[in-house]
Amino acid sequence: MQVFKNYFRILKSYKGVILMYFIVFLSVAIVMSINNNTSFSEGQSFSATKLKLAIVDRDQQTLGRAVKRYFEGEHEFADVEEDENAILNELYWRQLDYVLVIPKGYEEGLLDADTSNSELECMKVPGNYTSSYFEAELQQYIAKLTGLLASGYSITEAEDELDALKEETVTVRVASFVNENQNDIITYFFLLVPYLFISLGTIGVGMILLRLNEQEVKDRMECSSTPLKERNIGLIGGIFAYGGILLLVVLVVVGILSKGSVFTDMRTPYFLLNLFAMLLFGLSLGFFAGTVAKNQEAISGIVNIAGLALCFLGGVFVPIEFFGDGILKAAKFFPTYWYVVTNETIGGMTKMTSALAKELLPQIGVVLGYALAISAVTLVIISNKRSRRG
Repeated sequence: MQVFKNYFRILKSYKGVILMYFIVFLSVAIVMSINNNTSFSEGQSFSATKLKLAIVDRDQQTLGRAVKRYFEGEHEFADVEEDENAILNELYWRQLDYVLVIPKGYEEGLLDADTSNSELECMKVPGNYTSSYFEAELQQYIAKLTGLLASGYSITEAEDELDALKEETVTVRVASFVNENQNDIITYFFLLVPYLFISLGTIGVGMILLRLNEQEVKDRMECSSTPLKERNIGLIGGIFAYGGILLLVVLVVVGILSKGSVFTDMRTPYFLLNLFAMLLFGLSLGFFAGTVAKNQEAISGIVNIAGLALCFLGGVFVPIEFFGDGILKAAKFFPTYWYVVTNETIGGMTKMTSALAKELLPQIGVVLGYALAISAVTLVIISNKRSRRG
């Protein structure tokens, strides 16, 4: 019990460092989680950017009016005179984004299925990438119009048909096996937790072990009446109690962010299992660091290198979808990769099935395997040190 109390007495002396890492993590995680949740919040849909357009119709046929009518709901149209200087001035001051020029004879070329001698022209703001989207939409419109004309429609009938097709809507329903909240704040916040567990796990365990492994402290402990077994139990109890506090703080924060929904969410038990595996990995990394490190600077180096490298290469900070084939193959050697994959799978599930369990449990087992392997290596190092002293 004395060792257990001393663990937290020593931990208290590092509260500044622990608090600093926690505040940094919390600030970044809250901002990123809220922004991500806002982007995918229920009822919010994609909204296309409206361009300020104008049409210079030199052909004076039906196409100019049809294009304006077709795109009028998506973009804003303005009337301009065919004055190049005036148009360039409007573009310069961003009063217009794009000016479509329909050359003379263009519609006749469409009807004759020959536009080789006549192409649509434009004037636009340089570097405005949104203009490319309108050009793509316009090309699709012309392609559909040409197809209808080839099918025997008149130009007016084809334009009216395209207007009618545009008014039709498609109802999208989420498949029953997909959770509509798969990108919610709970899933995203848990995605970022590995950095907290790795950094604070390494500091909160490594720094204490570093102090306990000092020769003077070890000599005093050897002279005490407390048996070795009791000392080890107190140390292990302190490590797991510290880990429990970290896990509890994470749950409190995500409970506040989710307005309590995390405590009633059917996915939470599986999230907790995945979190627990990563917590053990972080604590085992601290166990290893505290055993092999010679000073506090070495532990700080392990925290920065391990924390950032594992989180960047494991898909915590950078989405796995952006990884190339080579990086993806390398990422599979990191426990954070398997944590992220499991977290995403849990976030998108609606219920636990035997097939899903067979997928999740081995992935969580990989993270636990890393934790056990690091702990085993650390115990071997400790045993060798004792043998050399003996």
